[in-house]
Amino acid sequence: MRAIVETGPRHTMEPLPPLPFEKVNELVIQPEEILYLVQEMTARARRGETADWHTSIAVLARKYRGDPDRVYCISARIRCLVEMMKDSRMAAWVRAAPELDYSLTKEPVFRATARCPLVLIRGEKRYRFDPDVFFRIVLEEAEAEGQT
Repeated sequence: MRAIVETGPRHTMEPLPPLPFEKVNELVIQPEEILYLVQEMTARARRGETADWHTSIAVLARKYRGDPDRVYCISARIRCLVEMMKDSRMAAWVRAAPELDYSLTKEPVFRATARCPLVLIRGEKRYRFDPDVFFRIVLEEAEAEGQT
């Protein structure tokens, strides 16, 4: 079984300016890109540094200098993951660690965060994951890693 990855402090994230919807789903985001941000934010929180939405954008902008579309897409996927954390099915994949202000999350969740198509919420200019599709991908990723 693979190690559990800490998702970092729980907080509300603000939206970035919109990118054309087609571009958001066309740009392929690798699971390692999602994991990079999660690990960076967790490390900052452990050191007692600010680990909020603004910091996450700065971390991404530094890593992907000159590629604002990639920064936007990764940020949009992380915001969708934050919303997915409210789904009761996530309990099988996440363990709260309130003493650390962290959630310990299994890696298939982050792989699904990279792979799951984004759905545009009409009239709100923001995205979400279809929960059924998201959890199907989590299960696929877990099976591929021998975690089911």
